[in-house]
Amino acid sequence: MTVKLTRKEKIALQQKSPVFSPKKIENINIKNRSIQRILGLFIAAVAFLLYANTLNHEFVLDDYGLIKDNVQTKQGIKAIPEIFKTSYRYGMNITDYSLYRPLSKAMFALEWSIAPDSPALGHWINVLLYAFLCFVLFRVLCKYMNGNLLVPFITTLIFAAHPIHTEIVANIKSRDEIVCLLLSLSALWYFYSYITKNKSWYLFAGIACYFVALFSKESAITFLVVIPLFFYFFTNADKKKYTNTLIGMVICTGIFLLIRRSVLGNVQVEVPAEDNSIATIKGFFLQRVNAIYIMGYYLKLLVYPAPLASDGSYNSFPEIGLASWKFLVSFAVYAAAAVYAFMRFKKKDIVSFGIIYFFVTASIVSNVIILIGTNYGERLMFIPSLGFCIIIAFLISKIFKSISSENTYPDALSFLKTSIKPVALVMAIVVLFSFQVIGRNMEWKDNISLYNADIKKVPNSAHMLFYLANHISTEDYLAALPDSLTRNNSRYKAIEYLTKAVTIFPKYADGYQRRGFIYNQLHREDLAEADYKQALFYNPSHPIVFNNYGTLCFNQRRYNDAMENFKQAIRYNPRYAHALNNLASIYGVYGQGELEAITTDPANSATHTRQARENFETAVTYFKKSINVDREFAEPYRLLAVTYRNLNDNAQAEQYDKLYKAVLAENNVKN
Repeated sequence: MTVKLTRKEKIALQQKSPVFSPKKIENINIKNRSIQRILGLFIAAVAFLLYANTLNHEFVLDDYGLIKDNVQTKQGIKAIPEIFKTSYRYGMNITDYSLYRPLSKAMFALEWSIAPDSPALGHWINVLLYAFLCFVLFRVLCKYMNGNLLVPFITTLIFAAHPIHTEIVANIKSRDEIVCLLLSLSALWYFYSYITKNKSWYLFAGIACYFVALFSKESAITFLVVIPLFFYFFTNADKKKYTNTLIGMVICTGIFLLIRRSVLGNVQVEVPAEDNSIATIKGFFLQRVNAIYIMGYYLKLLVYPAPLASDGSYNSFPEIGLASWKFLVSFAVYAAAAVYAFMRFKKKDIVSFGIIYFFVTASIVSNVIILIGTNYGERLMFIPSLGFCIIIAFLISKIFKSISSENTYPDALSFLKTSIKPVALVMAIVVLFSFQVIGRNMEWKDNISLYNADIKKVPNSAHMLFYLANHISTEDYLAALPDSLTRNNSRYKAIEYLTKAVTIFPKYADGYQRRGFIYNQLHREDLAEADYKQALFYNPSHPIVFNNYGTLCFNQRRYNDAMENFKQAIRYNPRYAHALNNLASIYGVYGQGELEAITTDPANSATHTRQARENFETAVTYFKKSINVDREFAEPYRLLAVTYRNLNDNAQAEQYDKLYKAVLAENNVKN
């Protein structure tokens, strides 16, 4: 039986009811969006200011291999089609072609076209993208948390200011992580609109964002699980929405994996022990014990982010056993978190969501499921750290009893006044974090600042010892020193670091390679050759070792040995400009020898003339290949001019003389 209400009762009911007229709802939504924009811009401003002191920094660490010294990236915008057809590390003098991340590398190539050899542009883009990412993160969380402002606000502020993210923003190379998360969040944004507005184009836009995110970094694949988690915990999406979204994402994942395989091939790359110390541990079980321990160390950094270091490879984390407290504590914490998440899953507890999100996004970088290329890296916690921030934000809100169904405020200031206690606490945390972020940023200023700071934190890292030794023995670093005595002292210091590195890890091929190179500079050819042989014993496909060993043989006039080494260098890296130039030089020497033989063996002058021409023409071929790989490398231009004169082609000789001078002048301007 329906009871008819009086007009007075209807008015009273409307005043108590949360149901508003469509016009009022729209006005509330407009006001909420305005407040969200203001708060989001505030968070973005905080993020920008925290990293503003990186804007004038130099290239550092992996920036060299992927940008400054990468012959593919330095071709600029015209290299972009090739970048999507080649591996991530293509253009470096290494044989590791196991990664496919073309999107961020294409961005680096475009930036090189706009501002060659200028790290400032890359740093500006990183900081701006990070600030924008924080803005988008806040807005996405507001959407999924039904307009709740406090938890998204606290979450994003902690995320923006957390010191563990310094490597991501301060190191240009880590653009792949920023873009990956930004595009994945954009996918979440569009999927929410698809759920609430039921328009197909939002579905396609979300799938497209996810698809492009995969090309930035493979870890976007974890959002195959993360996105349904968001649907389950924060929406009332029906099964059709789950199904359509997942089908689209799975299809895109399959397409990406096919593209990746067609580019990289069916590569089975052995995990290098010097990069991932877990690979040196015998037995699947013990490897996972150590992986869980390092995951526990990450958790410690999320709670107390110090000390921060750019490397934690062999042997920063010595092997531990099952009975070690380091493993037992880590395992207990993660096991308890897993039990809690499971028990509270059906209740859609936000803490449960944060735990599962962390587990899912950390899974493929944890070394627990599969071994990856490194055992430790703060950058690996960038995306997983969001789960931690959500948990902390929820707990702070709970402690201050600030979680309310009331999600509307007259303005942003009213929101802050209403939530003054939790916001004040979070701002205090942000201030404390900011001191560490700004200080850590300064350590990322350039290579020497970073390596000198981090060697104190990870003194037993073979990699860090190598990085520091390599840097203080480079031509640029040595050229800035006042005299030959100081330069030699720097070389001997580098040898000391490298000796410690190969003592820590006796199979460290790069350590022997670099030490051999320095010994050669010091005219200790016997020690250099011994180190080159040792390096090749541990890594028989190392192109840099073959090239440097060939150079030593060349200087000793052991031309046949030199030729064999240069050919091996090119075999393992066909785009090695210096090795191509050096091999060409061998043919030039052979050609010159045939010319000299004409006067000592006149009876066979025709044969010597023919063989001289053949050698010079072969030299021309390799010099041109070297130039095609790296047009900024000046030496092959000069030697081409010499070779063309030997071929009596003065027109070509003059042309390459001019090109040589032009390239030298251009390089001098850049330096």
